[in-house]
Amino acid sequence: MIIIALVAGVLATGGVLAVVLTPPPSPCTGVTGALRSFTIIVDSTGYNGSVSKTGSWPVVTVQRCDNVVFTVINNATESHGFAVAYYSNVGLELVGGAHQTLKFQATRAGQFQIYCTINCSIHRQMQNGLLNVT
Repeated sequence: MIIIALVAGVLATGGVLAVVLTPPPSPCTGVTGALRSFTIIVDSTGYNGSVSKTGSWPVVTVQRCDNVVFTVINNATESHGFAVAYYSNVGLELVGGAHQTLKFQATRAGQFQIYCTINCSIHRQMQNGLLNVT
């Protein structure tokens, strides 16, 4: 009730009410993680040959607070996508022959799906990658 009265009072006098929210500090503040670099080749065999694999593929493991760099090379002629759940849900879109880099700090422990964001001819074989952050 007090908050409603406060807001009404501020607005009635023509004032501006601003609420500033500060995000919580990163669990990796002050920590220098290792640099972990991975190359993902995308072609008619999926991500690094994922068409011929069973289970999760590719599987990548890093430590919490590591700096992760994925270099994604699209050797196919059609467009493909690349995303890592939680860290890059929108992901990358690579036209045929392109390459891009995805960089982030692994601030959250757990298992995160690596997947294609574009419905392509081998889309189903590019949904089972896994990033393990320990």
